[in-house]
Amino acid sequence: MSKNTTAQSAMPTTGYIRRFKMPGLLGVSMPTIDRWVKKGVLPRPVKLTDNVTAFDAVEINHWLAERRGGSAQ
Repeated sequence: MSKNTTAQSAMPTTGYIRRFKMPGLLGVSMPTIDRWVKKGVLPRPVKLTDNVTAFDAVEINHWLAERRGGSAQ
């Protein structure tokens, strides 16, 4: 069970991360995600369709690496 949970909660390294999954991955609330995007702290999401908004996983991983003080892979 822990392997499944870990695999499902791991940060993707490629593709897109749906907006509604970001709070769970980063450990913050949706209003915080929206506030960070508005302030330019977090990379802007991409509107893929009228109903689908997602973040570029590569951009998010680079953002996390910068915040950690390291380099992204």
